Amino acid sequence: MELTQDYLERLDAVQPKELPGDLDLFDEATATRGIRLNKAAYSLKDEPQRDLFHSDEEAWMEQFGLTDEEKELVRRRDWIGLWRGGMSIYVMVKLSGVTDTPLPEIGKQMRESGGN
Repeated sequence: MELTQDYLERLDAVQPKELPGDLDLFDEATATRGIRLNKAAYSLKDEPQRDLFHSDEEAWMEQFGLTDEEKELVRRRDWIGLWRGGMSIYVMVKLSGVTDTPLPEIGKQMRESGGN
């Protein structure tokens, strides 16, 4: 479906303007960039995917076509990097569950990174 000029103008009208340069804004562009990461993390709602993650994390990542950079973010449990790469906090919780990473630890990493 092609976006109409009217839609694009309305979308532009609601986009935040003049934001601080260091703001970690999760917007449409970020979400689009994170499609592979989000599909991968969302899959962890299913037991067979959790089992695969625990038995062969590389195979689990490969099935979603994650880039080398995305794989490295997952391997390092780089939560702010995953956020900046487009992973939604809602599916990040699924990944944190299978990696036994408590949510306060994710928040701590994000605060220490200077993320807003």
